[in-house]
Amino acid sequence: MKKRKERSSSAVQVSYDDLNLVDRISDLSDELLRHILCFLPTNIAFTTSVLSKRWTKLCYLLPVLRFEDINDHHRFCRIVNSVMLSRVTNQPLKIFSLNCRFMERKQNSSFNLKKWLEATKRHCIEEFHLNLHFHHTLKPVVFISQTFVVLKLQRLDIEKDTSCVDLPSLKTLNLEYVSFENWNDYINFLYGCPILEDLQVEDISIRTLTKHYENNVPDVGFKSLTLAKLVRASIDSKDAHFNGIDNVEFLRIIKGYGSKEECFEFIPVFSNLVHIELVFWYHSIHSWDGVVELLRHSPRLQILFIKKWRKTRSSKEWKCPISNLECVSSHLRSCTILNFDNSANDLRFAKYILQNARILQDMKIGFVIKSLNEILLEKGQIKEELSSFSRISRGCKLSFEFKFIY
Repeated sequence: MKKRKERSSSAVQVSYDDLNLVDRISDLSDELLRHILCFLPTNIAFTTSVLSKRWTKLCYLLPVLRFEDINDHHRFCRIVNSVMLSRVTNQPLKIFSLNCRFMERKQNSSFNLKKWLEATKRHCIEEFHLNLHFHHTLKPVVFISQTFVVLKLQRLDIEKDTSCVDLPSLKTLNLEYVSFENWNDYINFLYGCPILEDLQVEDISIRTLTKHYENNVPDVGFKSLTLAKLVRASIDSKDAHFNGIDNVEFLRIIKGYGSKEECFEFIPVFSNLVHIELVFWYHSIHSWDGVVELLRHSPRLQILFIKKWRKTRSSKEWKCPISNLECVSSHLRSCTILNFDNSANDLRFAKYILQNARILQDMKIGFVIKSLNEILLEKGQIKEELSSFSRISRGCKLSFEFKFIY
């Protein structure tokens, strides 16, 4: 037995010797290692500092800082304090991202959001991401920067009087669950972004709503807005007053839970719009009349994408437009309708497109099904009816997609 153990031990020893392990990572240049570390949350990247002083130095010189408050909040705060408050002013910093999931506590003196934000002012940051799950209130002066190109704000409140906001280089703005004191503060914030090209807005809230506001619609006397450089916009339907976005080429409208059926009180003419996406979420009210009205105001539309929720509903019967829509008859090339159901309204709209879109190249219909029986019966009948329906465009390819749910 002893001989067997000796042999086994010897065999293991030989196998380790044969591996000839080499520390290849240490041979990489500092520049390449910093590039690799930039793909990690910065507080995770700092765990490499236990390896050697070289790794510690690399972490302090990262051009991309992504702080993720995941588990140990106190350790997270210590790392942010250490990095931001000791960083040399002329060190390049391309991206700063701060994601805080824990609420500020008085006993937690290491949480220095104000100082962290002040520290960012010492660097020429291009991308600034801030997600404060506890809805911390920020002063508008935070948003004065000559270098911001991308700004993403989530779950935070902005103090009143945003007239000081100055972001002359900003091209992309993403606002999610952000609140303003009033509508003019929101408009003033956008005014501070004169060359904005991409605007994404979801669930903007106004803290001083009056009885004149309904479904987040601005009160009488709110400022008008023009964003001359805007190309893309994604907005929530309750914020869909289209102020300043009528020159976009791409528009996405998301209609959420409880939205009223006729949600577009004023629709400008979208002279440049070529691609529109309409997304109806759970239990939202779907109206083909609203869709047609948007099409009527989008004379150059080429791509129409509609995604319904399985339980969207319409309260009334839809009738085809009496007059032809310019975009449908002259420009529409692609039409997609996902979560198509067996309602007469859906079928009538699809036939209207097939019958009037002269240069339509492809039309895609997506079904959600629970069993093969649905394909053979209900959905199969709709597929057969649309497939045999006469199309004005001879080059139109009609395709069907079946998605199973369990």
